[in-house]
Amino acid sequence: MRIYFDDYGDREWFRLQDSPREQVDFYIHNHYLRKYIHSGEKILEISAGPGRFTIELAKIGAKICVGDISSNQLQLNEEKVKTAGYEDSIIWRKQLDIVDLSELADNEFESTVCYGGPISYVFDKAPQAITELLRVTKSKNHVLITVMSHLGSLQLFLGAVYKHSLNDGLECVEKLIQDGDVIGKLASSGLYCHMFRWSEFKSLLENFDCDIVSASASHYLSNVQQDIIEKFYVHPKMWEIFLDWELDLSKEEGAIDGGMHIIVVLQKH
Repeated sequence: MRIYFDDYGDREWFRLQDSPREQVDFYIHNHYLRKYIHSGEKILEISAGPGRFTIELAKIGAKICVGDISSNQLQLNEEKVKTAGYEDSIIWRKQLDIVDLSELADNEFESTVCYGGPISYVFDKAPQAITELLRVTKSKNHVLITVMSHLGSLQLFLGAVYKHSLNDGLECVEKLIQDGDVIGKLASSGLYCHMFRWSEFKSLLENFDCDIVSASASHYLSNVQQDIIEKFYVHPKMWEIFLDWELDLSKEEGAIDGGMHIIVVLQKH
């Protein structure tokens, strides 16, 4: 995974601005930052990437400790944050693995942000990663997490599922439908991951000393019919209203599975 994101470069920086759907993703992710993160707080941002949300945390007034498994992503983070004029908000940057934050103290941070779906990349070490995120976060405070959504991703990439059915056989795709593991021939990009159903991830989180205080899809209406979404996008007032619809509908129980990512906010006991 480290090599993949070293090679990935600044594509992650542009991903959240590439299309109206990605801009909905950014809007909803940012909503939860602004709801649960406060000015002056010392925040751990793990899997920070090139800094899209680092900059948003800085705009809130947070003091940010930036971690990522990729040294190249950390370098890009520094470049992007400096260019945006928010480097004074950074306490440090470190190369960190989400499953082992042992160099960080218990209860060190007011809150922790883990966007970008890194828990999906560690497979059976997901419980270990969640344990670490909660351990370094102060009691009564929040951990913001995203994971890859099984249902929403299947819907979004149904064309690719069809091609794999033809090229690799239905048995290969049937396994993906059942277990959510993007591995082997299915991981054509080279990035292996586990996609979660909301019921599965919720059940996992219930094993920890925390409460789920918010959950949402990263988008819902904009997962399909991109041509229609683009028609909303070109009209500023309609787009503003559409974003409000997305924010409202994406947190409904029946919609949480419906985006590319699932966003969850935990409150540590």
